[in-house]
Amino acid sequence: MLSSVIKYTKQNNVQQITLFSKKVKKMKLPKLPKSSKRLVAVLSEKGQLTQKELIDAVGMPAKTVRYALKRLNEAKLIVSIPNLADMRSMFYSLNPDVGASYLDAHISQAKELIAKETSS
Repeated sequence: MLSSVIKYTKQNNVQQITLFSKKVKKMKLPKLPKSSKRLVAVLSEKGQLTQKELIDAVGMPAKTVRYALKRLNEAKLIVSIPNLADMRSMFYSLNPDVGASYLDAHISQAKELIAKETSS
């Protein structure tokens, strides 16, 4: 994958634009189960959700959603926030601290999976 960097310089009152190309390594994403990818897609669209809301949104069994949340937490892709209205539950959302490009790569991978599943 090539990435381009543009350098603007001004010499003798003439602007010069130089295009540099550099090799960029493709980002390696951790391997996640399909259930985790589906949760990433739902969280990217809907924002903060509780476990029950996630179960209803994706239509998967509770045990599968718990496992998917565990895997996403291990990959540091989600954060959990206490639900102050009901302290027995947590809100889950995508982790804003992991970097936009890393998060976008996971979101696009999740949406591709869902598109492939719906087209089949």
